[in-house]
Amino acid sequence: MVQGFGGQAGRWQWPWVALLALVSAAPAGAVRVTDLYAESVPLADATAGAQQLAFAEALRRVLIKVSGQGALAGDAGVLQRFGDPAVMVQQFRRDSAGTLWAQFDPVAVRRGLEAAGLPVWGEERPLTVAWIAWDDGTGARDVLAAATPEAGPGAALREELLRTARTRGIPLALPLRDSQDLAAVSWADIWGEFTAPLVTASARYGADAVLVGRVRTFPPGMNDARWTLLLGEERLEWRGSVADGPDGLAERLAQRLAVGGPAAGGSTVRLAVSGIGSMEQYGTVLAGLQGLDAVASLAVVELVGDSVVFQLGLRTDHARLVRALAVARLLEPAADAAAAPPGAAPVMHYRLAGLP
Repeated sequence: MVQGFGGQAGRWQWPWVALLALVSAAPAGAVRVTDLYAESVPLADATAGAQQLAFAEALRRVLIKVSGQGALAGDAGVLQRFGDPAVMVQQFRRDSAGTLWAQFDPVAVRRGLEAAGLPVWGEERPLTVAWIAWDDGTGARDVLAAATPEAGPGAALREELLRTARTRGIPLALPLRDSQDLAAVSWADIWGEFTAPLVTASARYGADAVLVGRVRTFPPGMNDARWTLLLGEERLEWRGSVADGPDGLAERLAQRLAVGGPAAGGSTVRLAVSGIGSMEQYGTVLAGLQGLDAVASLAVVELVGDSVVFQLGLRTDHARLVRALAVARLLEPAADAAAAPPGAAPVMHYRLAGLP
């Protein structure tokens, strides 16, 4: 007999699972990046030659966004593998300011990257909240906010940060810095790398990751930034310019979430998820798994109490699935999972995150 949630009359029963299996949605916290396959680039003039060069530059930028690999910026060999970029253009337009906008065929871009042995990163991407403290060396210091004055060093830093994030296809949000944020996080917290209050304050934004930056804007015209990425239990650090913040964020997220490339090795695994006590929770888990780029197919193979065993067809290897689950933060490893009986297929044991 198939067991329902809670066993009480009037509650959803497991046969309804078949209906929910038809529903798909983005994983909780993820943001859909809608312009991954489109770019705007300078157009020298209205000649056919200039337009062809603009198409090539637009495709190069699209490949960087879709693969998550900034190294493609200087790899002419990869671009040559795609042949004539104009063939892949679905639509384009020119404006009087000397800019060309082009939308490329997503299927052709993905196939080209896969043929070149490069990873593909989907449109559903983690939302990152960036806490950036800056100091100009003269006593002026502040924290970048979602609404920043149009003039001054803060405005210039904000524009560079968000522009770079857009070029990498990274959903990046700055804090509101309203009374709630001001009570929770100070400039000194960010500069001193006291990350606990930053993680707590970021919860209101539904962020999947927290990026912390400490930027020195002196001597004039220069900037030196120390970056820390808080991603689940991971803490990753690097140093560079303001632009290196979003660039480094994109590279590190892509390493964990993009599928294909040298680490590819599609396989099938079983994932047991415990702690599912309602149809709403089941729907959330189902949608979260379907939204992972690492998952190509999904089927429910067993129902035991409050646990669901899924069979997942992967586009990548097991290690990248584990990293993708850690970034999504919907599930966590089950510490009390029972070992598989001798001769049985191994099962990954997880549980709903946040349960007591």
